[in-house]
This record gives sequence, structure tokens and C-alpha cells, in this order.
Amino acid sequence: MKSNSYLASLPVELVELISEFIDADGLVSLRLACHDLQRKTFHHFAQRFFSSIKTDLSGDSLRRINALSQNTALCPYVNGLAFMLQNGVGRGLDWDRHPWGPISAPLEVEAIRSLRDNLIQNLTNCRSFFIFCRYPEGHPDMSHVTVTDAVTVFFAMVLDALPVTAFHLVYSNENSRTLIMDMRRLPKLLYRQPEFKIVWGNLQKLSLEQYLTLDNFGFLLELVLSAPNLQTLLLNLGSHDLASEFMHELAESASFSQLRELALFRTSMRGPDLHKLIGNTRPNLTSLTLYHVTLAAGSDWTPFLKELSRGFLALQSISLYYLWASTPAKGLLTFPDIPNIPSLCTSKSQHLNLFYSEDIKTPTVLGVEYSGSKMLHVLNLLQTKTEKPCSQIELVTSM
Repeated sequence: MKSNSYLASLPVELVELISEFIDADGLVSLRLACHDLQRKTFHHFAQRFFSSIKTDLSGDSLRRINALSQNTALCPYVNGLAFMLQNGVGRGLDWDRHPWGPISAPLEVEAIRSLRDNLIQNLTNCRSFFIFCRYPEGHPDMSHVTVTDAVTVFFAMVLDALPVTAFHLVYSNENSRTLIMDMRRLPKLLYRQPEFKIVWGNLQKLSLEQYLTLDNFGFLLELVLSAPNLQTLLLNLGSHDLASEFMHELAESASFSQLRELALFRTSMRGPDLHKLIGNTRPNLTSLTLYHVTLAAGSDWTPFLKELSRGFLALQSISLYYLWASTPAKGLLTFPDIPNIPSLCTSKSQHLNLFYSEDIKTPTVLGVEYSGSKMLHVLNLLQTKTEKPCSQIELVTSM
């Protein structure tokens, strides 16, 4: 009791600092000790437990969100809504479906209409949305509600003027294998509706992780092209020829005049398309990540790396690793000059990670992560050559 009394007498700032070092159960117990501690830990408690909320579109989860939305003290802390759907979707609700596949009129379901109203009227800071699919949907019959049906519900709310600043559509499992949407369940030509264009035009962050197919190609491309004000874009589409076509269309059609962060994972593209895509981001790009990116035949990485060192003055962070070249023969890029630059590690404001091959006798740098004030120096050192493929990359140094 004395210990609790002592803590309760501390200033709010110190109590909040102490709260950061307490696990979730400990924080709950501390808040039960007395009213003063409950008051002084409220800000940290709300940030930890309510910044992101979850739903599986079941009646129970939507009722919990409805109850939360009535708490005027907690509502401002909610910044994101995640559709976590591993154990089934939409239990306890009655859904109607069009004969051709998509759920019809999701907003006529009272619980979904209440969710939309709460997001617009009460949870006014909740403008980031996440939809996760961690297992293959397969092709279940239309009597079942699936993750793709949840995507339809989300876009129904978007068409009803739900403000959105960030959207993350992640179809992948624990092994980072990209999965595929069931396109039968999505409304056709969604992106042509004026209501969609108005809302989506304000999008600032977009992540799309999904195996690209002929069925979902147009839908995913339009999600990107309909967001001209993006500041962050992450794409993980699969390393195959269709991904190269997607990146070509993106490079030809998108301007990305405000893009600050670009991340490309497990994809394939032609060298000229990469040049054009990156060139459009030149004035504002601060962060660039390329992981498991393959350049199509006839392209190599050297011109691209030279271009990076010219005019990308805003660049603060790079992550380049597991980059494949197809010319003159398929192989991984290496960065031989990077290990010989100890001057990069003299400042706390700089961060350098090197990723090596597993060959102990002749270790080879296959990847570089760097952030700091000597970006131009690092970019000038990224001289490359191709090596035989290596089975795995491991982190060897962290400075």
C-alpha cells in the first residue's frame, strides 16, 4: 500500500514513464490500485490498448466496437481498425448475396451500418484500415462469408463517404507467401464510381500484398492509380512476368508527385520501368526499400544505382537486399565496397546493417540498410557485380 501511495504521489509524467516498462497485466493491476494511479496512467493505457481495434465482422465484435464508441474518453485514441479474420468471418449476422457473387447492400445489415456510423461520427481519428488474410480462401460455396467478402464490406463503407487515409490489404501467411483474393466476391468496376474516387483521392498510405493474377490485376492497379496523393506505397505482388507488366503500367500511368516512402517486395520489373517509377518520386522520396526484386532480361542494376546518387537529395533511408539481375546471367547483386567504410559508424545518428551470404570463407555483402547524413557517400559506394545465387541471407553486423 505504501508503494502504491508513493507512486500515486509522483507527477503524471513519471508515472507514465514507469508505465512503459510494465507489461499489460501489470499495468491493469496498477490501475486497480487507486483512482489517482488510474487517472495518471490513463493516457498510456489508452494508447497501448485502444490505438488499434479489431473485428472479424461477427455480431459480438461489432457490439464491442459499438460500446467503445460510446466512451468519449477512449474514442480519440482509436487510430486504426483491423479486420482480423483467421477464425471465420461475419458470424451471427444475416448476409444477402447477389446471384453473381458479391454481398448485396452490406450497409442494410444493421450492425454494419452502426459500424459505419460510429467510424464517421464517434471514432473520428480512426482512419487507418487493415485487412489480413493468413490462409488460402480456396473456393468455398457462396453460403460462406470469407475475407474477400470483408473487403466488399469495407469498400461499401468507403462508397458511403467513410474517410480513409491508410489502407493495408495483406494476403499472406507466416511464410510470407502471397495469397489470392476470390474476385467473384468483389463488386465489379468499383473504382469507376465517383464516390470511390472522391474518398480514395485522399489516401496517403497504401500496402498491397497479394499474388498477382489476371483476375485481380485491374483491381489492384486501380487501387494505386486512384490514389494520386500517396505518400507511402508498399507492393508485394510475386516475382513473375505479370508483375513486370503491372509495374510497367504503374510507371507509365502514375505520377507519385508526393510519394515519400516506396517499398517493393518480391516483384519483377524492367529496368526502364524502375527508372521511370523512381524518377517520378525524385523530389520527395525519403525512404526506399527493394527486397527480392528481379530485373527482367536486358536490364542491370548499375545505371539505377548511379541514378540514385544524382538528385535524390531528400533520401534518408535505403534498404537494398536480395536484388537479382538477369544480365548477363541471373545472379544476386553484391556490394563489395561497403564493408570498408568505418567512418559511417562514428555517429549515433547513423545506422548501418550489412547482410552477408552464408559462405564463411569468402563472405559477400548481398544487402545494405543505411540511414543517416552520409547517404550520398553510401550511394556512391554501391558498386555492384553479380554472384551465384545464395540460399539465404543472414544479418551479420548491426552498427
